[in-house]
Amino acid sequence: MPAEADEPIDLEVLAPGPGPAAAPGFILSVRHLRVTFPTDDGLVRAVDDVSFDVAGNEVLGIVGESGSGKTVTAMALLGLLPKSAEVSGEILLGGQDILGLSEKSLQPLRGRRIAMVFQDALAALNPVHTVGAQIAEAITVHHDLPKDEVRDRVASLLDLVGIPNPRQRAGQYPHEYSGGMRQRAMIAMAIANDPEILIADEPTTALDVTIQAQVLDVLARIQERTASSILLITHDLGVVAGMADRVMVMYAGRQAEVGTVDDIFYGARHPYTLGLLASLARIDQGSKAERLYRIDGQPPSLIRVPDGCAFHPRCFRAVRPDPCATDRPDLVGAGADPAHLSACHFADELADVTAEQLREAMPR
Repeated sequence: MPAEADEPIDLEVLAPGPGPAAAPGFILSVRHLRVTFPTDDGLVRAVDDVSFDVAGNEVLGIVGESGSGKTVTAMALLGLLPKSAEVSGEILLGGQDILGLSEKSLQPLRGRRIAMVFQDALAALNPVHTVGAQIAEAITVHHDLPKDEVRDRVASLLDLVGIPNPRQRAGQYPHEYSGGMRQRAMIAMAIANDPEILIADEPTTALDVTIQAQVLDVLARIQERTASSILLITHDLGVVAGMADRVMVMYAGRQAEVGTVDDIFYGARHPYTLGLLASLARIDQGSKAERLYRIDGQPPSLIRVPDGCAFHPRCFRAVRPDPCATDRPDLVGAGADPAHLSACHFADELADVTAEQLREAMPR
């Protein structure tokens, strides 16, 4: 949206060029990440041996039910977990393992190379400081710039994410913004230093459909302009289908399936993924009444994750007791695409199973 007519804003203040160039190979590589929390009732295994890669200018969607480990994974990448968390594995950012870095060493990386758009913008923004002051702080932490240039850059960022009258709005407080505007302001703050990796944690939660579309459009335009990679954390498969290049499905802190959007939506090889797809409403059905699929049961307690496959108590394909209830399946290749991975003992047998068949097989 345009800025005030008498003060045109030069968007080139945001970045002198197209943004950080994608390094050869992967920008981010996570290997055998484990996050546990000790409690009086036992050890909570929030993330259990998760490995994945993110290439330059790629959108990786991470999906799953609440409690599947999506947000904990993201917080581990930024080193923002509480001190009680026990974290192990490798988090390679540009080839550097940042997992073992001290808080002092991590601070220059946060916001500059890897940044996060938090789920609740109202809680993440400081209510006693103006939005512009908070974005300015994100800039000055990493750059020593004159005040006038910082003000111009703040206005440019707000303009870029679609905030009207950005110079005036920069002087307002978070409570004076609508929910969608606060979310866009959070995005402006996150991209203030052109990070290589942008983590968006449920960026459209609690927003109406129209505002959701606007926020996602902002993210898409940001990626196009800066060539940054995005980790899109969501429970909404529709959002993933419209924006992601690849998808990682998580369940009970583990990876259930990984593949391209086409692999996941048209050739899913894990019963949990199939169940999620079957539970989606289909707009192409017109006025035809359709019953949605329901995955039986509830996700397990992360203190007492079932032996074998964590999903087997809810699975329509599980064989008990062996192997589903006793042997944890490895995340291995599934199908013709070598990058399509599934953690299911019967992944090959699921090749011909569709979400529509699951709906039709539901008891009436």
